Amino acid sequence: MDIKKMLEERDRFDDYVDNCKFETPEEVARLFKEYTNLIWDKKLVGRIYDFYTDDIIINREGGVRIVGVDTVFAQTLSFMAAFPNIKFEFLDIFAEGSPEEGYKFGQSLYYVGENTGYSQYGEPSGKSLSTEENYCLGLCECLVKKINGRWKIVEEWLVRSGDALQETMTKDQDLPADDQNKDELQDEI
Repeated sequence: MDIKKMLEERDRFDDYVDNCKFETPEEVARLFKEYTNLIWDKKLVGRIYDFYTDDIIINREGGVRIVGVDTVFAQTLSFMAAFPNIKFEFLDIFAEGSPEEGYKFGQSLYYVGENTGYSQYGEPSGKSLSTEENYCLGLCECLVKKINGRWKIVEEWLVRSGDALQETMTKDQDLPADDQNKDELQDEI
């Protein structure tokens, strides 16, 4: 894809994200699919500040809680650094709710990309998240409410395939003998 087409596509996503009216659940579902594309595929990480409240709580597997938009921003950059070509392959996304009460939306997706950047495990492994033996599934549910006149995610529940991530981010010769590093990996991502 040439630069002009890439910029036009990004601008189309950006326009929809900026002008979504949040009138129907279908519109909300589309918004968050396109918002995800802007942040992860188009690398507009700063848009996180547009869609998360300052005191966002993200509930992760294993009881891990991530608090605050700055922490979400930093962890997103860390994950992108480990997987610079990360993309999301959406399986499904849906929303329910109303403009008055707010919306809940859920999504399921696969992570696609290679570990070509450094992570807490050290140098890149070069392994892929998208091999038949190592698919990394992500499930997410978000609560979206109007805060000071803007629609923002106020709480999120997120589960990722931790074993797939650990396997991908660890060089074969450096695999841990036990599961002691799993908790550290979960904190990073």
